[in-house]
Formats: sequence, C-alpha cells, structure tokens
Amino acid sequence: MEEERKKESEFRIKIDRDSDSYEEFVDQIRTSIEAKDQAGLKSMLDGAHPADIVTLFKDLEREEELYLFRLLSHEDQAYSLIKMEEETLESFLEELSVDEISKTLGHIETDETTYLLSYLPSAKRELVLANLSKADSFEIRSQLGFREYSAGRLMSKDFATVSITDNVRKGIINVRKKAKEIEDIYQIYVTDEDGVLEGFIPLKDLFLTPINTKIAKITNFSIIAFHYDVDQEEVANTFKKYDLVSAAVTDDLGRIIGRITVDDVLEIVEEEASEDILLMAGVSEDERLSTPILQSVKRRIIWLNVNLLTAFVSSTVVAFFEDTISQIVVLATLMPIVAGLGGNAGTQSVTVVIRNIATGDLSFSNWWDAVRKEFTIGVLNGLALGTVTFTMIYLVKGNLTLGLVVGTAMLVNMMVASLVGSLVPILLKSMKIDPAIASSIFVTATTDVCGFFFFLGLATVFAKYLV
Repeated sequence: MEEERKKESEFRIKIDRDSDSYEEFVDQIRTSIEAKDQAGLKSMLDGAHPADIVTLFKDLEREEELYLFRLLSHEDQAYSLIKMEEETLESFLEELSVDEISKTLGHIETDETTYLLSYLPSAKRELVLANLSKADSFEIRSQLGFREYSAGRLMSKDFATVSITDNVRKGIINVRKKAKEIEDIYQIYVTDEDGVLEGFIPLKDLFLTPINTKIAKITNFSIIAFHYDVDQEEVANTFKKYDLVSAAVTDDLGRIIGRITVDDVLEIVEEEASEDILLMAGVSEDERLSTPILQSVKRRIIWLNVNLLTAFVSSTVVAFFEDTISQIVVLATLMPIVAGLGGNAGTQSVTVVIRNIATGDLSFSNWWDAVRKEFTIGVLNGLALGTVTFTMIYLVKGNLTLGLVVGTAMLVNMMVASLVGSLVPILLKSMKIDPAIASSIFVTATTDVCGFFFFLGLATVFAKYLV
C-alpha cells in the first residue's frame, strides 16, 4: 500500500504543468507511443490515478490518447472516461468500439454507467446495452428513463439493505454478500417485507451490536430520503443542510430503489455553480475551453444582441437631452460615473439574491426581507457615494449645483439599482426562468437608462445654474 502511494505521488509530480520536467515527460510519452513501446509506457504510467491520466490526455493528440487509453485496465479505462470533460468524453466515446465500451462498464456503479451512456448516440447506446447481461441492461435502461437532472438519474442502484424483522447476525451476512458489489457502504437501509424504506443503521452500529439483537432495536427511523423525481439541486441543498454522506431514493410507494452519495453531490454543486457563473455573463453552461470557436460565437451572440438593444435604449435617452449636453459639455464626462456605479450596485444585489435562491435561503415566503434589505443598503450606499461625489465635483469644478445634481442622481440610481437587482431574480424565479440567465442584463440596462435619465433630467432642470 505504501509503495502504491509513493508511485502515485511520483506520477503526480511528473504531470505537474508548472514543473520544468512536464514537457520532457510528455515528449517521452509521445516518443514511446510512436515506437509502440507498450512496456515502456506501462512503466511510465505505473501508479497513475485515472484522473491524472486524463490530465495528461490534454496535451496529446487523439490517436495518442486512444493508444494510451487502450493500455489501461478496463477498470482504469472506466474511471478515466468518468473524469473527462463532457465534450471530450462525447468525442472520445465516438472513437471507441461497442465492445470496448461494454467491457469498461462492469467496473463502475449504475449511476456512472448511466452517465457514460447518456453521451452515446441512441443507436450505439442500444448496441452497448445489448452487449451487457439482461439484468444489467434492464437496470440501466430503467435508470435512463428517469428525468435528466433528477435524483433517479443521479442515484446508484448498488446499496445494502436488511429486513426490519431480521436479527443482526443475518443482517451482517447480507451486508457481507452485498459488499462485494458495492464500492463504499456508509449506511445500511432497513426495509419492511415489501421493500418500503423504514430507516437506516450506520455500518459501525451493525457490526458492534450483539448478533442476536433485532434489527428494529438499532434502527434509526429519522431518515431523509428523496423521491426519484426530485431535482438534483434540491438534493444538493438537502445534503448540505443536514451534512449527509448518503441518502436513499424511493419510488412512488416509498420502496428504496437507489442511493445517492456525497461524491455525487459534490459534482452537482460544481456543475450548478459553474452554470450560474456562466449564465450570469450570458455564456452557455455547456461552453468549455475545447468548444469550437464558431459554436462559442453562436452561443454568445444572442445575449450580445440583447445587450445591443438595451444599449440603443440608453442612447435614445441620452439623445433626448442632446441640447442640454451641447450647452454643458462637462455633463458628457460625468454621465458614465452615475450609470457605471449604478450597474455595479445592481450586480452586487443580483449576485447576493441569486446565491441565496440557489442555496435555498431565499424563497417566496421571505422575498420581501431580501428586497427590503437590499433597498436599505442601496439608500445607505447612495448617500455615502452621493456625498463623496458631490464633494469631489465641488472641489474640482467649483460648482455647487453640479455637485448636487451628480450626487442626487447617484443616490437615486443606487436606490433603483438595489431595488431592481433584488426584484428581477425573484420575478424570474416566479416565472420558472433561471434567474442567472438574464438578471444582470436587465439590471444593467435599467441602471444605465435610469442613471442617464435622472442625471441629465436634473441637469436640464438646473441648466441655468450649471453654465
């Protein structure tokens, strides 16, 4: 075991992209592939974790990747596929034969198998399923039938159960048999004679309890379980809230049909966070570094066009005050200050509200608290920044009225920004639209339009004091 850890550690040092030896190591790999030196390659990959091999793939050509992949054991092949980025995985699976894919699936749990098969074209998927045993094929087909991004699609069908009418001795025997098929066992699920979930037993408690004790006496009946159609984001939030490491998934009758473990949830959290960050910037959640340029352009251009339309609206507001600007040229240099700070304040409110929606802290029952808080923050920030702006403009320009106009416009726009920034995500959520998709665009457009309108409107009213 110590020797294996040492080899794995040494390999990670070799594939550290910041090390001076990385390029040399990649060149050695390429040279050995070109020479078809299988023994040399296996020696260089000795101790490598599948995830580290996938890291190495990023600097190899596809043919080199495939050659290296085919030298791995079927188990390492399976875990290498799981660790690949989605777009890389899709194209990689196209290169593998039905037989190659089928041989890897026997070494992973059903949720991981379902994940891999979801990236195959339907025709090739059917061929792979036909290559599996009838029992495995039936289980995977049934799991693929669950809604995408649901607990049913996320769960693994590999779990250990004991009957509530058994004693500990029989329970241990059942668990030992099941342990051969399951990667990790965190909890033993307790069911009645119809398979309905009753509770759970921590693995430690089962093995430390006298063997003649009834299972019912050591069962924890306060169990958290998910219906198979629950959204994966709700699953992740529940795991976080109750510090779960594993949870059961049940059918419509309350019978256990699978389990979700904490490692699955960590992947969801990363996916959801990345998706929200990208969507807030108007970028598709599917976009990766490897995404083709034209495909990236196609995905981004829609929201850029929306931004262009809102920019035209802002320019129309400015054009309405052309006469005022032509008379008082200094206004043109001060306009971006009001609009820019309003946009930043709105983005802050949007980010906070969306995060609280995502974590479940903000719902329709307490939305007014969030709006009230953000509006209050907007008023206080507006007063502070308005005062600073007024002081700076008065000291630089020597015009008291100009300072008051800009400071007042700043205060009003900060209030609007905080109000809109908190309300827009909540309204989008109520309309069943992901708040991350368009909130920032609407907020920025509003603060630009209102900022220009308030500033130039006040300047027009007090024009005779500004000249």
